[in-house]
Amino acid sequence: MRGIEPLIELIEESVRMTDVEATVDNIKANLCRMIRGHELEIPAHVLAPVEGHYARRLLKRDTELGYSIVAMTWGPCQSTAIHDHAGMWCVEGVWAGSIDVEQYELTGIDANHNRFRFEKRNSYEAGVGSAGCLIPPYEYHLIANPCERSPAVSIHIYGGEMTACHVFEPLGDGWFERHDRPLAYDH
Repeated sequence: MRGIEPLIELIEESVRMTDVEATVDNIKANLCRMIRGHELEIPAHVLAPVEGHYARRLLKRDTELGYSIVAMTWGPCQSTAIHDHAGMWCVEGVWAGSIDVEQYELTGIDANHNRFRFEKRNSYEAGVGSAGCLIPPYEYHLIANPCERSPAVSIHIYGGEMTACHVFEPLGDGWFERHDRPLAYDH
């Protein structure tokens, strides 16, 4: 069986678990195994970067079970801002190339709730077959493909469909301003 069908079976088995942590752990461990074992095949068009921004391509959405699978292609110098995942869990696995991930902890909010303070907690380079996960409230991070690298592709499994998120733009002095960001899919 090729394509993403083995991944779909894994996710459907996992989302039926009653514990979110068990769901995420099961997907993460098996996604790594599937990528390293070349058990999945993604459409060829997913491998091509898009000029000017990282590409988001919907591979599967299941509204009944409440999950989606999105492939993201990162050209050199493409990245996100610090962002959240709109309160939903996510497993992110690297399919091709490598990406840099920085994780942040929210450490302060001003009295008007329009300025936020973050502290960097962890950063790492994720290569092919590695995966990470986010379970709210621990969801703040950024992803980047440094300029000297070739394109990279990552697979993101969400506990829903992520059509919007919050991004946090630096104001200086350790403070960030939150903006709503609608998300779209590329072809």
